[in-house]
Amino acid sequence: MFVGKRMTRTPVTVTPEDTLLRAGDLLHVHRIHHLPVVTQGNLVGIVTGSDLRNFALKKAAAEIAGEAMVAGRNVGDIMTRDVVTVSPFDTLEDALLLLHRRRFGGLPVVEGKRLVGILTKADILAAFIDTLRIEEIGVRIEVILPQSTKAIQKMIETLGAMDLEVKSLIVSPYQGNFAAFVRISTIDVASVRKRLRAAGFSVPELDHFLG
Repeated sequence: MFVGKRMTRTPVTVTPEDTLLRAGDLLHVHRIHHLPVVTQGNLVGIVTGSDLRNFALKKAAAEIAGEAMVAGRNVGDIMTRDVVTVSPFDTLEDALLLLHRRRFGGLPVVEGKRLVGILTKADILAAFIDTLRIEEIGVRIEVILPQSTKAIQKMIETLGAMDLEVKSLIVSPYQGNFAAFVRISTIDVASVRKRLRAAGFSVPELDHFLG
């Protein structure tokens, strides 16, 4: 899945000449946390709610101390100029890893220097909710499998023989085996567990992965 498929294509933006008051109003009205700063469509910086709060604190501290007011009234005075970005052709996994490692909440999406969108943690969360089909009726079960594609295929065929639709499947290494997390189109999880065990699969109890 690529960034271009899940990004917000028409992000709210400001220019370097916009006032900090306008930037704050836009963040509040649109309930967002990041404002790409553009000049003629090209990304030149980014300003966040944290930037505005930090500036306000510095200004208040200066006034209390009787010092000169902290300089800066426009977005260009406080924006981050060295912006970390992604491309529409980057994967969501790579973007998520970048957000996690840099502790960002959003990433401007650019082609060359031109801003084409913004990708936030909320966008990625929505993408994974859609991919895993979490909002649809169904349940998730966990099955321990040998590290073999044939074992995965057999499990899917067994579920298919029960007239169950596999809505999503996540497989990860687990103690020398595979742990398969399967979301299926039923609410009768007890019967599915029983049938899978009868077919020779290891289906742990709910607290198995909590130990």
